[in-house]
Amino acid sequence: MAENKDLKKDVELKEEEKETTPVVENKNEIKETTGNSVEIYDEDDDFEVEEVKKPKKKLKKKWIVLGIVALLLVFFIGRAFLAGKSAGLPVETVDVANGTIENILSVSGTVESADSKSYFADVNAPVDQLNVKIGDKVTSGDVLYTYDAAQLDLAEKNAQLAIKQAKGNYSALYAGPAAADRDYAQGMNSQQINERLDAITAEMDALDDKIQEKTNRMNQTLSDLNKTMLDVNQNGIADGTAETYLDGNDEYITRRENDDNDSDVSEGNKQMSLALQESIIEVQDALKNDPEIQGWQKQKTTLAEEQAHLSSAKAAQVNGGTATATKASMESTQLTQEDTIAKIQEAKDGVKADFNGVVTEVEVVEGATVAPGTKMITLANLDDVQVDVKVSKSDLPKISVGQKVDITINGKAYNGEITQISGSATKNDNGVAVVDTTIKVTNPDKDIILGVEASNKIHAEKAENTIVLPYEYVLTDADGDYVYVLENGVATRKNVKIGISTSTEAQIVEGLSVNDKVITTNLETLTDGMPVVAMEM
Repeated sequence: MAENKDLKKDVELKEEEKETTPVVENKNEIKETTGNSVEIYDEDDDFEVEEVKKPKKKLKKKWIVLGIVALLLVFFIGRAFLAGKSAGLPVETVDVANGTIENILSVSGTVESADSKSYFADVNAPVDQLNVKIGDKVTSGDVLYTYDAAQLDLAEKNAQLAIKQAKGNYSALYAGPAAADRDYAQGMNSQQINERLDAITAEMDALDDKIQEKTNRMNQTLSDLNKTMLDVNQNGIADGTAETYLDGNDEYITRRENDDNDSDVSEGNKQMSLALQESIIEVQDALKNDPEIQGWQKQKTTLAEEQAHLSSAKAAQVNGGTATATKASMESTQLTQEDTIAKIQEAKDGVKADFNGVVTEVEVVEGATVAPGTKMITLANLDDVQVDVKVSKSDLPKISVGQKVDITINGKAYNGEITQISGSATKNDNGVAVVDTTIKVTNPDKDIILGVEASNKIHAEKAENTIVLPYEYVLTDADGDYVYVLENGVATRKNVKIGISTSTEAQIVEGLSVNDKVITTNLETLTDGMPVVAMEM
């Protein structure tokens, strides 16, 4: 009410000043307003203008009132501030606890086959049936195309004839009697054959020496036995008639002890003569049938046979270069044609898909005769599928080979795993450095379509049983990251170290302990050491 009275007095004072204020219209006249009438004076008229006096007392009173009001405002504001300061700034807190944090990176990529196979013609034959076209999905074992059966049979027979001809050309080099001698000279050149022939001659000479030496000893024994026999026979006749009885008579001669015809015959001489005859017979038999001599003779026979074959092989020996070239040609032809025959036999059942896949190329038409090596069909493998993504350099430290990935392709969920991270970066369309990364689809199926876009959530960094805070409670300044903790009624700054971080949460690896009370409100107002009061939640 006092303020209203003062304001009313101020208005009245202003009205009085307005009524007595002189107004200058021009230099020749002065107007003075007094109430509702105006008096005008000419410049030449003599008059005295009485100075209007302002009500100074009223103005002084106004400023005094305003000063008092200002002092009161300062008093009340100061008292409120001091009261708030002594009570503490109301804040909310959250208790620090352990939890789990995982950084999941979302990135899109293109579905590709990690493996593809191009099928080439293995035989020279017309295509009978073509069973697929570009874009067709096939199952492992499906027949992709077939060849003309009659042409395959003809090609198989020609291959068999080629092998037979190559073998005949090689055999012709050793035609005639020398053909049987090849085994004795297998792998031997002319010098080696000559060396072996010389060795055989030396061995045979040595055997002859052994046979001759033993035969000579046996003949000498026989001669000695015959001489002894002769002496025994001579003792059986009278001395005067010895020559008569010995002439042509080599048997035992009966003899008496004296010239008396009635004397008995000498039994001693008779037994000796018989023993000598048996020894002579044994030696004579040994000369014909001695086992050792017979063994040597057999060795000589074997050596002589080898000698004859080697001599024959040497005489008919083919030029080494020609023989080697012909043999190599035969072996090469045999290998090539046997491989051709195997491929023809396989082709008779048709060319089949090796895996589940999709046809990406068809390079042939039915009825066309293709030569070996002609590209026929290309098949992308649906059993080995991957997603190619590009990871920014900021996310690169968060990923590693082996990390699991949740993949979505055409609205269907699949499992994945990072299998490769490129060692060099490239630039994308915006000029940003990115790194090519391969994610393998670990459970592919026939519903996958190659070339479409897939969304991927990479389970990057993860930590369990660790301190986790909402990122909004973490502040940052020139000294690093920090939070405010309520301790003993004041806000206390705690510098922290962040580990794994997401868009909403941060792992605190240093600076906080479980059950610390982190301040969550009025963060922009807080200062280190400011009194605060936790509000009841």
